[in-house]
Amino acid sequence: MNFRKIVILFVVYFISSNLIGQSNFDKGFLPKVVLSKKVSNTLKWVNSLESRTIMYDDEDQFSLNLLDISSIISLKTNLNQSFNFGYILRFRDTETIHRTFQHYNVVNQFTSLKVGHRFAFEQFYQTKRNTTLRSRYRVSIEKPLNGEKTDVGEFYLKFGNEYLYDFQNTDLEVRFTPYLGFKASKTDRVEAGFDYRVGNFISNTTENNLWFRVTWYISLN
Repeated sequence: MNFRKIVILFVVYFISSNLIGQSNFDKGFLPKVVLSKKVSNTLKWVNSLESRTIMYDDEDQFSLNLLDISSIISLKTNLNQSFNFGYILRFRDTETIHRTFQHYNVVNQFTSLKVGHRFAFEQFYQTKRNTTLRSRYRVSIEKPLNGEKTDVGEFYLKFGNEYLYDFQNTDLEVRFTPYLGFKASKTDRVEAGFDYRVGNFISNTTENNLWFRVTWYISLN
């Protein structure tokens, strides 16, 4: 299945999910900056800052919904495998949420296609609330628009599909993320696109969220 078919399926799913049945719908922006530094051949330190701004339907007003500050240690154990151990400090409205997580990543490089898999476990800690546990699985496909690899000054396409299961609420969230990426330099790249989320997938009330995401990746090496 090529990227054109994947994007078409995403659009069809998005339209149908908003036309059929009752659902809640939020939209807004997700800007993010990611700083990474290679400590050794097997160890990398990754830090990021991300905010979420909601645009309200009634008056098209904007409101800062949350702010995430994260730090990750990534350990490469094989040519295509790695483990991440991280912490996120989230400020949402008047709440402060602490999150720890563990990732197992597998990336397979084909001729002009990169396919990645991520298996994750997360723990949420909040005052006066029980610890929340969540598991995640994401598959992503990346393809350069020119040639077999993305050189400086060239664009690439990236599509992701993720499934998140909340053990406390026993419910599922599904995410679709089509992005257009640009390699600005050897140490900088930018990705922009949509992050569409369908929450409460198992329960009766579906929550739809559509975010426009822009991520700037900066390597300090």
